[in-house]
Amino acid sequence: MGVVKRSVSIDSDVAAAAEEAAAADGVSFSAWLSGAAQRQLRVRDGLRGVSDWEAEAGALAPEERAAGEALLDQLLGGAEARQARSA
Repeated sequence: MGVVKRSVSIDSDVAAAAEEAAAADGVSFSAWLSGAAQRQLRVRDGLRGVSDWEAEAGALAPEERAAGEALLDQLLGGAEARQARSA
């Protein structure tokens, strides 16, 4: 996997928080943003998979959806998972 250099614009508050998080995690700003994008893409793919499955098998029951969201929270870290789902 190669590296592609991009120029992006992000909100200054988000940039500052991301810089702090990257420093706290001991990674570069670019590495932190890349990781955040990878997590968001996994969530997006997962949601698309659930949607495709529901189109074939019918809507998930509330208990099934709650169990899936609990697992996602566990795998992705609670608040981060909820924020990704709402994005």
